[in-house]
Amino acid sequence: MDANDIKLMDRLLTMSADFDGHLSILKFTTNWRISFATPSSREDIDEMVVGDTFELAARAALLGGLWLPTPKKTPIPD
Repeated sequence: MDANDIKLMDRLLTMSADFDGHLSILKFTTNWRISFATPSSREDIDEMVVGDTFELAARAALLGGLWLPTPKKTPIPD
């Protein structure tokens, strides 16, 4: 994890307080999935926010699940 990923993780943890502290982060061969719920079925996993990288999935989760194009590597503001 780099400094941007750590900042994104901190923001995900902060936001998870609005969801009773739930935060699920899954790493698959081809993508990452993030949710503020605990998945209990394959359908739940399919509904999670998805991104090719942790950064893309985290940014999408923080923006309410919007799919984002691959951004240029820019620092996450404090």
